[in-house]
Amino acid sequence: MATPNKNNSSKIIKLPTDFTGVSGQQLSRDEIRSRKKKRLKRRRAIRKAILSLFMLFIVAIVGFVLAVTVFFKIDTIKAKGSGVYPQKIIIENSGVATGDSLLLVSEKAISENLFFNLPYVGSVTIEKDLPSTLIINVIDTVASAAISNNKGSYILINDEGKVLNADSKIVTEGIPVVSGVEVESYKVGETITFKTEETGDILIQLLKASTKAGVIGMTEIDLTDVSAITMKYDNRIKILVGPAVKLETKILRAASAIDRENEINQYETGVLDLRTDPKVFFKAGLEETTEKNSSNKDKTEDKNKNKDNKKNETTETTVKTSEN
Repeated sequence: MATPNKNNSSKIIKLPTDFTGVSGQQLSRDEIRSRKKKRLKRRRAIRKAILSLFMLFIVAIVGFVLAVTVFFKIDTIKAKGSGVYPQKIIIENSGVATGDSLLLVSEKAISENLFFNLPYVGSVTIEKDLPSTLIINVIDTVASAAISNNKGSYILINDEGKVLNADSKIVTEGIPVVSGVEVESYKVGETITFKTEETGDILIQLLKASTKAGVIGMTEIDLTDVSAITMKYDNRIKILVGPAVKLETKILRAASAIDRENEINQYETGVLDLRTDPKVFFKAGLEETTEKNSSNKDKTEDKNKNKDNKKNETTETTVKTSEN
């Protein structure tokens, strides 16, 4: 029997399963070399792709660092919108300076700095005008209530409870003085806290409702009994709010009723009763007028005589308003 030639290039080799992927499959040496070349080619392509991605990542990092440290530096800062603070004061308290990176400026950080340092700042937004200008837009907040600090002066707060002034010697016309609340702590730029949380929450609800309704001219808020809340408008109309339910709706009805009464006689005194939902009752002549209001009323007595004669001094009128 003839012995096979060991150097025959066409020798068939039986490969194991883990090499060919098919048990018992037989491949020639040329096919094996071809498959090895393909695998090597794929590996080189993968390594090349990984290297390319890595280089792109490095370039991006370098670009970012250059943008932050070399390019887009602030050289101009503008502040606008405030009627309380001049531009210079806003910029000085913003925590931002020329030379800082415009890309790294944080609206949140600027807002926090201004809210704390400048209490009459209500809201803040920023604009980044590339390549180097920062614009700070400010909207002021206003005092919505005054509370005695038991030191002979008043704490002024906005309708969110933020302390705007901790030692005001006077209360500006149109800011109601609050009674029936006990202050726990207060600091300019921070939110006031009350010994009774429920009373504090009711006060904030009333202030927000008044702001939303556009009520201007409240002079008193009495929360001594939260089940029988009272307010006073222009020192001449007492408002019986009742319990702390549907406060927003009640204040809207009060605003509508006050507008109607002012159209008839802007110096009229009386009691506005909001306790009967959904109606509003006004009883004229039950509240004493201040000296100023009495004088003004005398001056316009003839002018309003015909209108006043349509009412008795304690006539009850009803105003119905749609419920929101």
